[in-house]
This record gives sequence, C-alpha cells and structure tokens, in this order.
Amino acid sequence: MGLDASVRCNCIQEGKARPHPFPGLLGFDEAGEPTLKGDRDTNLKLWLKHDKGYRDSCPHSGYLVEKRLGNTASVAYVRAFLANHSPNSFPLLLERVVSSGSHSGDWVAASDMPQLLTETRRLQGLTSDPLILQFTNDVVELGEASIATGNPIVF
Repeated sequence: MGLDASVRCNCIQEGKARPHPFPGLLGFDEAGEPTLKGDRDTNLKLWLKHDKGYRDSCPHSGYLVEKRLGNTASVAYVRAFLANHSPNSFPLLLERVVSSGSHSGDWVAASDMPQLLTETRRLQGLTSDPLILQFTNDVVELGEASIATGNPIVF
C-alpha cells in the first residue's frame, strides 16, 4: 500500500487526441475523471469501450503526470517530519496530502496549487533528506501540471 497521485491531461478537451468512441456521452467529473453521461443506461460494454478509448486516445493515456509519492512508511516519515517542523506552516500538505499513507478517491483542486507549491518549496528548504526531497520534487511536478491543465491532483 502507498500513496499514488496523478494529474489528468486535457488532450481530448483541447482536440489533441483521437476522438472518443461516444463523444456525445463523454463528460468529466469534478476531479477531472472522464465519465459517461446521459439519460440512458450505460452498460458494461459501453464502459469498457469508453475506458479503452480514453486510455488509447493520447500518448500519455489520459494522465499528464503520475507519481508514487511513497509507501505507507515513507509517507508517515514525511508526515512526522512536517509535524516536528512547524506544522502550522504546512496545513495543506498535512491535511490533504500526507494525512494518510494510503488515502484515495480525493483530490486537491488546481485553485489550491499556489498554497501547495509554497508549502512544498518551504519543506524543500528545510532538509537535505533524500526521501523528503524526492517527495517534494514529485509534489512540485504534480502541482505544476495541475496549474498548467486546471485539473486537480487526484489520489
């Protein structure tokens, strides 16, 4: 178990990808996740075609950036470091990113990226620990992708 994070690309929305198999049914939820919409029942066969079509539509399979932020132990290590070094300086990192070593199904909105990047860069300046520096480099890459696309970081 661990903490994975990603930012979706905008290839379909920007017309840079192959057309979706059901363009009239394609929608995007609040986390940027592609979904099928419509009044009629969507069956498993449609969902499977949707998933494959989306996955094969662009060179990055729908994800601009995907990162393994760490296993449960390394995320706990980052969380403990933050808690021991001015936890009030890292509210977004502590409450939304490293709150658990294995949370999923939630996200940090693109509008929160300036704060997240400020906290992450502050953390980079506190240590030369390679594990924490790798974590912060990955969060910065995710945050910059989120700003570039307007899509959230999804866990």
